[in-house]
Amino acid sequence: MTSRVEDRLREALVEAGATVDTGALRPLREPQGRRFRADFRLVTAAAAVVVLAGAATAVWLVGSGDENRAVAAGPGPAGSTEVAVFLCTKSAQEPKCQGRDATREEKDAINRTLSELSQIKEMVFREQGDAYRDFRAAFAHNKAVLDAVKATDVPRSFWLKLREGADWRDVEKALRGTSGVLGVVQQAPPLAETRQSLISVFLCGKESSLPACGAKREPAGKGGFKVTKEGKAVTLAQMRALERTIKAMPGVQSLVFEDKTASYEKFRRQFSENKALLQATKVEDMPEVFRLTLQPEADWAPLVSKLRRQPGVATVQSPCLVDRAVLMSAYGVSLPQSKVCPLDK
Repeated sequence: MTSRVEDRLREALVEAGATVDTGALRPLREPQGRRFRADFRLVTAAAAVVVLAGAATAVWLVGSGDENRAVAAGPGPAGSTEVAVFLCTKSAQEPKCQGRDATREEKDAINRTLSELSQIKEMVFREQGDAYRDFRAAFAHNKAVLDAVKATDVPRSFWLKLREGADWRDVEKALRGTSGVLGVVQQAPPLAETRQSLISVFLCGKESSLPACGAKREPAGKGGFKVTKEGKAVTLAQMRALERTIKAMPGVQSLVFEDKTASYEKFRRQFSENKALLQATKVEDMPEVFRLTLQPEADWAPLVSKLRRQPGVATVQSPCLVDRAVLMSAYGVSLPQSKVCPLDK
């Protein structure tokens, strides 16, 4: 993204009430440790970036206590009525979990609280073994994640289907401060569509602040930077050469080009209820992108490495950002970025 877009997104996030450090809109750094709270905030801050990167899902997350709240840039997507309540595990390292698994008594107490909520239409409890088997199947494409997560890391959970018009935040409020609760997560559909566009290749735009586009910058205060020379936009010749390169790559199943207008329409749909963010972002701010869908079990790492070196390419989104969000939202497991995305170290 250009520095102009970054500035607008930061301003919009502040106006929308985000409780995260909006400086996180720059490339995410590896969090220290495996604290559920810190990682939830990083993913929340990155919600707008996920959408710009082409994922069909953004994640809205909230911890179990007041100090753990991480308010997203806007309300959840329309029609999202599924909520997961994850229970404490020893490996979660959430202070309120006290380094232990939720007890049977705590689970029963959570069950009673949820059973009394009129907002809930259906409720299913997922045992740890079942969750771990689902996790192994879902992340068969990411050996790094499979190697990093043990069966005991995947928490037990309650999966809730809310009644039409119900507010998922009422569930979070009812459980706030409840012993044994690791996190309450609103699920943003559809997961299957999120996983389809595995690689997004962002092209250099006018006024780019990225060195890959020829920009020059120097450090500024508080870990930021200032641009001393703006980058150049991708040329037509570079776009055509990149398209030929992608089509010749092994494992590429389909290729779609997304212009600024198409990117903006996707952005508008994703954040339809976030007026501040929509007003802050214009069509001309949006990137041009090549979306690659890979064949099943295709090795994406060498493709991403090669694409990042091509002229006219600003940045390449690997499946890692989506994988990390799905890992937290669907399985309640927090991993450092280096564990999910070894290529992005």
